[in-house]
Amino acid sequence: MQGLSIPFLICLLIITITLNILSLLEVRWSGIGLEEWWHNEQFWLIGGTSAHLAAVLQGLLKVIAGIEISFTLISKSAGEDEVDMFADLYMVKWTSLFIMPLTIIVVNLVAVIIGIPRTTYSVIPECGKLIGGSFFSFWVLAHMCQFAKGLMGRGGRVPAVVYVWSGLVSITVSLLWITISPP
Repeated sequence: MQGLSIPFLICLLIITITLNILSLLEVRWSGIGLEEWWHNEQFWLIGGTSAHLAAVLQGLLKVIAGIEISFTLISKSAGEDEVDMFADLYMVKWTSLFIMPLTIIVVNLVAVIIGIPRTTYSVIPECGKLIGGSFFSFWVLAHMCQFAKGLMGRGGRVPAVVYVWSGLVSITVSLLWITISPP
């Protein structure tokens, strides 16, 4: 195992500072607050792991296999004062688009839960890896927090099929990772 080198840390610091400056400039130029910017970041991460990924797969199916997938567009719901005849369409229902974001949530939770005892009980504890990995996992989980809250909805319950699919995909990814890169 090799350690972290000074040039690598300098490059990482430069990239981090550049990304922070870009974010601040984006907030300033767009005229929005930090909260709106944060919600936009969450939206793009969730969309990038679900709907955008599904769109790429749909495009590949169309190009490679000639399979056309159709969908129906609906408008947003009416205001609070109006009665919306399509209100049941806006309820969150299970869809396969939930599998990837939920898998990301489960894998990051498991990584933090396994990483702490693994580092604690290791012969040579590598706290730097634990801190870096935990920071990354918590950063991803912070982006996915609104997705998890929205999925639980008003009842605070998640459908059982969500647990089953995200568990299966998480176990598959974990086993593949262990096979490819053993500890």
